[in-house]
Amino acid sequence: MTFYIQLNAIFNKGKQISGLLGVVLLLMVLLPFSPVAQAYNIVVLTSKSATPYNSFVKEFKKTLPDSSIKVLNMDGDIEKGNVLIDKAVETNVDLIVALGSRAAWVVKDRDSPPVLFSMISNPKKYDLSGRSGIRSAFSFRQQLQVFKEIIPNVKKIGLLYDENNKIEIDGLDKIAKEMGIDLIKKEISDIRDVAFAVDDLLANVDALWLRKDKLITGNTRLLKQVVLLRALRKKIPIIGDNKWAVQNGALFCLFASYQSIGAQAGGMVKGVVSEEEVGFQFPSMVNVFFNPHVAERLSPGVDIIVPRDVFFVK
Repeated sequence: MTFYIQLNAIFNKGKQISGLLGVVLLLMVLLPFSPVAQAYNIVVLTSKSATPYNSFVKEFKKTLPDSSIKVLNMDGDIEKGNVLIDKAVETNVDLIVALGSRAAWVVKDRDSPPVLFSMISNPKKYDLSGRSGIRSAFSFRQQLQVFKEIIPNVKKIGLLYDENNKIEIDGLDKIAKEMGIDLIKKEISDIRDVAFAVDDLLANVDALWLRKDKLITGNTRLLKQVVLLRALRKKIPIIGDNKWAVQNGALFCLFASYQSIGAQAGGMVKGVVSEEEVGFQFPSMVNVFFNPHVAERLSPGVDIIVPRDVFFVK
């Protein structure tokens, strides 16, 4: 009996050792193929101290836990930004991340180390064609897709724009037609023409789309009294360019999550450092800010579908 117990113990111990050896051998085989977080020496230059930049940096750091990430704030001062970057690149820096337009201006002519740009709505404005980064604005196609989800019966969208933004508007008709939408555009060169142009558009469209510009959306009094109120009276939904517009009469707007842009930028680091052709990306996460009071006022004339995970005006 004693012999059986001892023999059984030896057998079980042998199985444990064999099993342990198997695990070790398996780990030895798998380790070469396990993903290893790459460590980089990164400098983040922010245009100023602001909540959006702080949110970006927080999430950016989470995606690169093994990297050294130093944040430099230029306080909106171009000269200070140049001094900070010149000093920073004296050390071994793998990547510069430029947040905002002023930071982009400081580093846009640098070829080494590589630069990743973000928190910029229009890279062409800063001559960043061929560079890498993430825009803060969504693509026209992304916006139209959301338009059709919320207002599925929309066929004609009116677009009012400042003549100085003509370059940005050119080429949008083709994308709209591919999605079954006619884009009816009105170019404005004088603020006195806004009321007439709005009335003309409202008589011929299913919805009105506002894009950010100094002449039209930059004048809040004009925007509220002439554009938003007239559209509401005629039950024409307006797609706003920001949350203020939605709070004051637009049906909804799209907005980017700075946290998600930070995480998205973290995923681009390896490609940018390796000098791959990453290019400029649009924000991957789309958020919707929606005014239920406007939706109620537009009904029953306009069919509206409220998307999931929407942010409501309180």
